[in-house]
Amino acid sequence: MVTGAVSAKDGSPECWKNGFNDDVDPTVANNCAHPVAQAPQYVDETVALSANFLFGFDKYNLRPEARTTLDQLAARLSDTRVQTVRVEGNTDFMGSEAYNQALSERRAQAVANYLVEHGVSAQKISAVGLGESQARMTATCQAEVAKLGKKVSAAKKRTALIACIEPDRRVDVKIRTLVTKEK
Repeated sequence: MVTGAVSAKDGSPECWKNGFNDDVDPTVANNCAHPVAQAPQYVDETVALSANFLFGFDKYNLRPEARTTLDQLAARLSDTRVQTVRVEGNTDFMGSEAYNQALSERRAQAVANYLVEHGVSAQKISAVGLGESQARMTATCQAEVAKLGKKVSAAKKRTALIACIEPDRRVDVKIRTLVTKEK
C-alpha cells in the first residue's frame, strides 16, 4: 500500500490512505487537508443608559433629549453583523417589587420599540424587565443616608437616597456582534 502525503497544487496537504491510516473520514489530525469549520466568534458588549436621562423619575415615556442617543444606537444596531440585542430595564429598590418589575418591563419595551421604529430588526431584539433584582447601590446608599443622622429630616434623607441610588435606575442594552475577518 502507498503511504504518505503530498502537497496539492494550492499548497495544502493531500491525504493518501496508507497502512497507518485506515480512517474512513480523514482529518487534519492524520495529515489530511479536509478543512475544519471554525465556530463563529462573537463580541458581547453592554451599553448602559441612565433611566434619568431616558425617562422622568418613575416614568417610562422617553424624553425628547434621549432620542439623539437612541438614534445613534439604532444606527449602530442596524449593522448586519449585530446578531442579537437584549434590552434590560432595571429599577432601584424603592417601591414594591411588583411595581418595580412592571416599571422596568415598560421601560425596556419603550426603548426596544423605539429602536425597532428606527431601523433595528425586530427579529434580533428582545426586551426584559429585571425590576430591582440587579440593584447595586442599595446597601451603600442606605449606609450613606444613615450617616446623615437623626437631625436630618426624613424628606432630606429620602431625597439623598433617591439621588444615591440613581445608577440602579437604568436600561442596559446587551449587544452580540459577529466578528468578521477583514480581507
